[in-house]
Amino acid sequence: MNVIIKNVFGSFKLVLFTTIFFILYSCDSSRSQPNIIIVLTDDQGWTDSSVKMMKDRDDSKSDFYETPNMQRMANEGLIFSSAYAPAPVCTPSRYSILYGKTPAKLRHTTLKDWHATPFEDEISIPQMIKEINDNYKAAHFGKWHLRPKSLTPEVAGYDVSDGPTGNFEGDWVRNGIKNSSDDLKRTFGISRRACDFMADQVSKKNPFFMQVSYYAVHVPNYGLEATTEKYRKKKAGKKSVPRDFELPPPPLNEGMVSYAAMLEDLDTGFGMILDKIDELGIKENTYVIFTSDNGGGFRGNDPLKMGKADLWEGGIRVPTIVRGPKVLRNQYCDVPIAGWDFYPTVSEIIGNPKRLASEFDGGSLLSVFENGNAGKVIRNTEEMIFHFPWFSGEPESAIRLGDYKLIKNIDSGQTWLFDVNKDIEESNDLSDAMPAKTNELEKLLSDYLERHNAENVMDFRTKRRKIIAEHAVPAERKRLINIRESLKTAKIVDQPKLIAELNKTEKYLKWLNNQVIFIDERSKLHTKSGM
Repeated sequence: MNVIIKNVFGSFKLVLFTTIFFILYSCDSSRSQPNIIIVLTDDQGWTDSSVKMMKDRDDSKSDFYETPNMQRMANEGLIFSSAYAPAPVCTPSRYSILYGKTPAKLRHTTLKDWHATPFEDEISIPQMIKEINDNYKAAHFGKWHLRPKSLTPEVAGYDVSDGPTGNFEGDWVRNGIKNSSDDLKRTFGISRRACDFMADQVSKKNPFFMQVSYYAVHVPNYGLEATTEKYRKKKAGKKSVPRDFELPPPPLNEGMVSYAAMLEDLDTGFGMILDKIDELGIKENTYVIFTSDNGGGFRGNDPLKMGKADLWEGGIRVPTIVRGPKVLRNQYCDVPIAGWDFYPTVSEIIGNPKRLASEFDGGSLLSVFENGNAGKVIRNTEEMIFHFPWFSGEPESAIRLGDYKLIKNIDSGQTWLFDVNKDIEESNDLSDAMPAKTNELEKLLSDYLERHNAENVMDFRTKRRKIIAEHAVPAERKRLINIRESLKTAKIVDQPKLIAELNKTEKYLKWLNNQVIFIDERSKLHTKSGM
């Protein structure tokens, strides 16, 4: 009888303890309200890791780079094989992620913002979060690279940040002073600040949203000396050339050994964040979204075509891995997603009961996080629209709907159609074989761009030509005259410096004049069929 009473009492104590723990756990806002981290790398191509990005393709990973922490994330999460950056260059992608709309709709489609919509009219991710749940704290660390200068991270709603940084801070402390040799790309400093922010919020029981925007792997290429030495001794990969392994190394923008070292250092910095999440005990309540701002720009993106600054797959398909509560583990998802889907995803994660207004293009990804290919992304704009009216290269627009993707050259009006589910290489143009599908997608693309008054490449060219021809060229010609006059009376000791300055100015002036010629020639090719 005593044994029975003891067992009953013991069971009662266990139930009571479990109930109390559950109540305390539920009341702890840092656990009941999920944390969200977006990790955004810079110029990391689809195959720029040791993670296989597509389940049945061995060529969807690198045979040279080593990224064990990205692999660790993949083992614990879901790999998105068809994930797209909003744009093929960084700034419009960052705007799109921040505001949940395509760059075309935001009128921020290139690296210039000559015709951009004022940012005051938009609601950022951190602002949206705080409108729904003001318990959240928000931080941004690393590269910001948004304009105008008045659009700082704090103005956009972040409580803590590194400020309105750009590419410069990724390599320099100030003019003439490079970053420390033990943190050349500031990767480790960014990671440490991110870890400190997480620890601070957990200690205060605040749920948090954090974006970590690394400067790596943007050029110039360099990593820690120890990491670089490791790759000098490694067996060559498919993209390697003998010169990569020479000492001294090739120029900073060319050496694959330096690039590999920079990428592994990036992976190590990312690993610091994953380790801190484990240490703080918040892994089961924290979403981590790892992605890149655009396609790779270094040594090609095989098997994908083209790269950074192009709307072919190599320019916009990017490595993307997600880990978090209920997210599938060690699996692949082929459902196409885009960077503007993160905004509605965050909205649903933090408990917004309402679907976002139609002005937001994306859809929440929670269904595919939890169900993979069986999940659905319900977007306000079903088709994915990409618009890159690049005035210094090939201006392009593109649309993906279902398995099909259409690319349009804005100058010539030429279109290409691909089934990118079966043909990620974009090697089999279907436009002649499927004219109805080609016309359907081209009309959807044109209608969207016209409806939202998307930026026009000829407007950009007119503006740029005026700046170069009427301002930059005359200024450099005047500078050239002054240097030549100074040389006539300069001391012998001062002449080498002036000659170097003369050569540099002549080279720059020649480039400016060639830009004017290029703009004029491209303008002649332009038809009225594009934007």
